[in-house]
Amino acid sequence: MLIIPIFNFILLVLLFFFEKLELISLVILCISNGTLMYFASKIEDQKTKIKKNTADFNVTNSSRAFTSEDLENQLINEIEDYILFINSFNAISAANQAAKNYYGDIIGKDLSSFIRVPDLLDKIEISRNKRINEYLEFDINLPTYSFFRLTVVPLSQKNVLLVVKDYTDVKKAERLRSDFVANVSHELKTPLVSIKGFLETIYSSAKDDPIAQQKFIKIMQEQANKMEILISDLMSLSRIEMQEHVQPNSKVNVNEILESLQKVPNKMAEKKGLDIKIIKNKTTPFVRGNYDKIFEVVQNLYDNAIKYTKDNSVVEIFLKNNEDKLTKGSVSIHVKDQGIGIPKNEIHRVTERFYRTANAKKNLIQGTGLGLAIVKHIINQHRGDLEINSRLNEGSEFIVHLPIYEKKN
Repeated sequence: MLIIPIFNFILLVLLFFFEKLELISLVILCISNGTLMYFASKIEDQKTKIKKNTADFNVTNSSRAFTSEDLENQLINEIEDYILFINSFNAISAANQAAKNYYGDIIGKDLSSFIRVPDLLDKIEISRNKRINEYLEFDINLPTYSFFRLTVVPLSQKNVLLVVKDYTDVKKAERLRSDFVANVSHELKTPLVSIKGFLETIYSSAKDDPIAQQKFIKIMQEQANKMEILISDLMSLSRIEMQEHVQPNSKVNVNEILESLQKVPNKMAEKKGLDIKIIKNKTTPFVRGNYDKIFEVVQNLYDNAIKYTKDNSVVEIFLKNNEDKLTKGSVSIHVKDQGIGIPKNEIHRVTERFYRTANAKKNLIQGTGLGLAIVKHIINQHRGDLEINSRLNEGSEFIVHLPIYEKKN
C-alpha cells in the first residue's frame, strides 16, 4: 500500500524539474487516485493556455491582413475629405463618415439632389468614358459661404469615386488677408496724407504765421495719435490671434475688474454728462481666464458704450450668475448703453475687422473698427460667448459669457 504514495511523490518531484512530464504524471496520478475528471480539466486548462499564448505571440510578433471592412472603418472613415462612391445611375452607393456627417443620409440618393453644380455630371461622364481623373472647383453661398475642390476618379466603366475637399478656410484666409491689407492701407493713408499736407503748409504759406502753425500742429498731433491707436490695436489683435488656440487657465475675480474701472475717472463720460452705474455682485464665482485680457474686453465695451451713447444718459455694467440650460456654468458681464444702436442687419458684422456701422459713420463717431474684433477673439480664446442685443436709436447691450473656474482633476 505504500508503493503508490511513494510513486506519486517521485512523479511530483520529477514534474517540478521537468515541465514536459506534466501530462504523463497527471495521467498516472489520476489513474492511481481514480480521478479521471481531474485529468480532463487539466487537459482543457493546458489547451486554453496554449491558445492564449499563441494568440499573444501572433499579436505581438506579426500583423494580420486588413479586410475590406477594416479598410473602410479604419482608413476611409478617418479621412477628413468627403469621399463618395457613385454608381451607374449617379446615385450614392457608399460614403465615408465625413461625407455622411456633412451631407446627412445620402446613401441611395441621387448626387444632383445635394450637390447642385451644373458641370459636375458632365465631368463624371467624361471621367467614365475617357478613364481619366477630372477636376472641378465650386462654391456655395447658403447657408454660409463654402468653397470646394472636387476630383472625379474612374473606378470602372460605370462607377466613379468623388473626393470633395473643403477649402473654405483657405479661401476665407485669402480674402481676409486681401481685405486686411486694403483696410490697413486706407486707414493709415488718411492720417498720413493729412500730416503731410499740413507740414507742407507750415513750410510754405504758413511759415511766418505762428498762430496757423500752432493750429496745424495740433491737428497733426491728433492724426498721429489716431495712427498710434490703430497700430496698437493691430498689434494687439495679431497677438491675440496667434494665441487664440491656447485657453487661459488662471482664476479671475471679475468684481476686481469692475472695481478698477470705478477708480479711474473717464473724461469723455464727464464731458457728456453720463451717469455711470457699475454694479458688483459679491456672489459671482471666479471665472477661468487671464485677468489682463478680460480687463481689456470690459474696457473696450465700456469705452464703446460711452462713445456711442447719447449725452446725459446712462451706461450700466453689471454681473449675473447664469443658471439657464444654455449658459449654466458661466458668468455674464453686461455692458448696457442708451446710444445710437446698431441696425439689425449689421449686428452680425460689428465684430469684423475695420467694420464701421452706417449709423456710426453718419454720426461722425471716430474709431478704428478693431475694438470689437479684439473683444471677439479674446472671448473665443477663453471659450466664452458674446451676445449682442440692440435697437436702432435706443441703445445696445453687450453680454460676455465666461466659463466659471473649476479645479481640474
